[in-house]
Amino acid sequence: RRKSNVPGWTVPPRVLLVEDDAVCRKLSSKFLEVFGCQIDVAVDGVSAVNKMNTQKYDLVLMDIVMPNLDGISATSLIRQFDPMTPIISMTSNSGPNDIMTYFS
Repeated sequence: RRKSNVPGWTVPPRVLLVEDDAVCRKLSSKFLEVFGCQIDVAVDGVSAVNKMNTQKYDLVLMDIVMPNLDGISATSLIRQFDPMTPIISMTSNSGPNDIMTYFS
């Protein structure tokens, strides 16, 4: 008997997925769908800031390296008007200097 991975949400969480790479976007979306999330997508930091300015999300998954506006800059702009929504960065850059830069 297969156990369902979908939590018993009373309201499915709204997640903003910010990712410029089509393959990563598709894979991440599938993962979030398995857990019953409502997903909205932005392909760069500019789109993410615009969406966050007009809509409410429970969680943001933010790529770091993107065209037009990178994830760090987008997060800084979002924090000016939304200090509460959790923003989790996603990146393949994991060197010690990268990590310290992202935390600052």
